[in-house]
Amino acid sequence: MYKSATALVDSELWNELIALVAEVERAQRAEDVAAFLALFDDNATWVTGGGRRLVGLDEISTFTRAACPGGPQTAHRRTTS
Repeated sequence: MYKSATALVDSELWNELIALVAEVERAQRAEDVAAFLALFDDNATWVTGGGRRLVGLDEISTFTRAACPGGPQTAHRRTTS
């Protein structure tokens, strides 16, 4: 009845998507803010795990730097607590 996702896109595009998702996951797990933000262009839209919609690299960057455990604000709190 339903086709698998791989049947709906060509394999090269599918592999690129899988690699992109893996890089997002790697950057988030490593708390690597710079690597995470490098994945977005200026007009990107990102929806956070909490459902907040962020539009544009500036908004995504501001949120990520404040919320990510590897960001400067939280890194400061960890070292002074």
